[in-house]
Amino acid sequence: MGLAAFALVSQRWRRASLVHGTLEDYPRLQEVMTAEVLDARLAAINELIQTTYPQIWLDSYLFFLAILLVVFAAVLSISLQSTNQDKSKLWYPLLVLVGPATIACYTSRRRTLYYVKFHRFQTNLQTLLKEMTVSDASRHIKWFHRRPREDESPSDLLLEPPMSKYSIALIIQVVQIDPEDLAQQVDDVNLVLPSYHAAIEDVVLDVGVQDPQQRRHPSDERDLGDNASSPLSFPLPPQYDDAHAIEMTNIAGSSRADPPQYHA
Repeated sequence: MGLAAFALVSQRWRRASLVHGTLEDYPRLQEVMTAEVLDARLAAINELIQTTYPQIWLDSYLFFLAILLVVFAAVLSISLQSTNQDKSKLWYPLLVLVGPATIACYTSRRRTLYYVKFHRFQTNLQTLLKEMTVSDASRHIKWFHRRPREDESPSDLLLEPPMSKYSIALIIQVVQIDPEDLAQQVDDVNLVLPSYHAAIEDVVLDVGVQDPQQRRHPSDERDLGDNASSPLSFPLPPQYDDAHAIEMTNIAGSSRADPPQYHA
């Protein structure tokens, strides 16, 4: 169940801000949270926005400044040519144009790094919201962020209609979920993986150190005898006891058939 939603609005001429109201503006959230706790959570989010969110308002002012410098260079060039002064002063408008060129390079680099900084901000925000979820586990509250949907209501976000005049970067949602699902999320946050060396030691202790002679497969067993170190070793023939000894000559004699007899 949704308790509250806060929109992060990115503005062209001002710094991006998180639009929110007081606790009285969120009746469902008022049932499970106090005003002091909500103010502390929103203050932490606002601090993260002011420090890590990639602002675009500076680019707008720099673009406006570049236009003014170009206009000033054009007016200066026309005035110098009309007064017929020293031609060496005609270089002054070109020096003024260095400012717009520098601004263009700087803003271009900022636009290139915008998505990298925005992804970094999302990662930091997700970590912060997970910590808030762990802190509010007793209230069965989950904090997370999402993209704005087309069916967003301005009244839910405390915005004046229409929604088209706002540039919403993301929305921070507060919902109340099942305690079992929340406990699983808290366990995932508190999960600490063992180090590599500790994992290797656990595997060695579990398997144990075996004797190289014991690791030999039964099919590879060889009766090496006294020449165990010889590379050419073959298995010995099976042994027979004397009680079952067979006389080879008797077998040969009994198995020999007499030649047939012919009568005239």
